[in-house]
Amino acid sequence: MFAPGGIIALTTDFHGDSFYVAEMKVAAHMVAREAMIVDVTHAVPPQDVRHASWTMLRAIESFPDGTVHVCVVDPGVGTDRKIVAAIIHGQVIIGPDNGLFDVVASRYPVKAAVYLNNEVYFGPRRSSTFHGRDIMAPAAAHLVRGIPLESLGEALTTPLVSPVTTANILAKRDGQTIDGQFVYADSFGNMVTNIFAEDIPEEWNLRTIRIDALGQELTGVVSTYGDREPGSLVALFGSTGQLELAIVQGDAAHKYGFVAGGPVKITHE
Repeated sequence: MFAPGGIIALTTDFHGDSFYVAEMKVAAHMVAREAMIVDVTHAVPPQDVRHASWTMLRAIESFPDGTVHVCVVDPGVGTDRKIVAAIIHGQVIIGPDNGLFDVVASRYPVKAAVYLNNEVYFGPRRSSTFHGRDIMAPAAAHLVRGIPLESLGEALTTPLVSPVTTANILAKRDGQTIDGQFVYADSFGNMVTNIFAEDIPEEWNLRTIRIDALGQELTGVVSTYGDREPGSLVALFGSTGQLELAIVQGDAAHKYGFVAGGPVKITHE
């Protein structure tokens, strides 16, 4: 069901100068020296599981089939929260069952999932506060070496994400309106929403739809930042296919104050 491609991709909130990142890489290489380890990002805001969940969506849409992702944004490390490995979109994601899987499992079907509880595939160190190094990275490396997913632990028999959670993740259309929300701000201060280009009916004219957000009303979606003068607030579909609000050559999140969950409404007139 899963054919490993040799890549382990790391996403954490450790930040780039943290020794924790190096420890995870060493833990993986001790099992699979042949693995290619790629840093997705280590700049997820500290303990921001929601941001990490959206980051994982972008990661699985960018990496090839067979990639094993390890995501360590884990404010509940050491508690009774589970660690999950799930096959989604031709790849495996390993991470804590704390909301990390909410976005990807709402957008793509989960083909199989297990709780990591087979200690045979843990690392030699057993800290209660660093499961990324001691459990997740070694498990990822074993997958790269061809160990079947089901060998890593007990099968997950309930949905990884509930229908209620899925409904809260996705934008909602009602007739001539679409209600969405801001989900994260990127490193340029562009404020990204949960409204995807595919959510817009083909018959709607993108040049005339109205976008209400941040106490502002915008008419139309531009194709690129350069379509407006510097300092202008614009709406466009970014490289992820998600609607974002941005200031041309500026920082919208800083100017308007980014708030995850802030409402965004599109109206077709």
